[in-house]
Amino acid sequence: MKKKMNQDVIELIGSFQKTLDNKPTVKKMYEEIQMMRFKVKPIKGDLSTVNLNNDKFIRTLWSLGKLDEFFQKEFYGLNRKNKELFSRIFESIYEKYQVELNRINIQIEKNIRNQRFLEVEIFKESKNNKIN
Repeated sequence: MKKKMNQDVIELIGSFQKTLDNKPTVKKMYEEIQMMRFKVKPIKGDLSTVNLNNDKFIRTLWSLGKLDEFFQKEFYGLNRKNKELFSRIFESIYEKYQVELNRINIQIEKNIRNQRFLEVEIFKESKNNKIN
């Protein structure tokens, strides 16, 4: 445990980068996203006008999910100084994926002429919210 607390943050980020470098197929990513319990909730607009199976959307959402899993796994084992650095690096990577997600055109081709404003919330359903 002590070794983990003293582990270099850069090494941790490097291990996460290896995960991203070894991405599975889009089909496998889609399956993993389902297991990550992501939910897409429309705030404004019609969700039926978009293609949530867009490869770039799936890749980016998968990367965000993996980033979240990585953060949850590693953050609490770091000392205070490393937590601060780790958090700053995490926020930077997270913002990059948020910008990328916002730039992806998931509009269904036939509806391009009639594009409407769409705002969605993407979140992970917590295990505690599960209805038995």
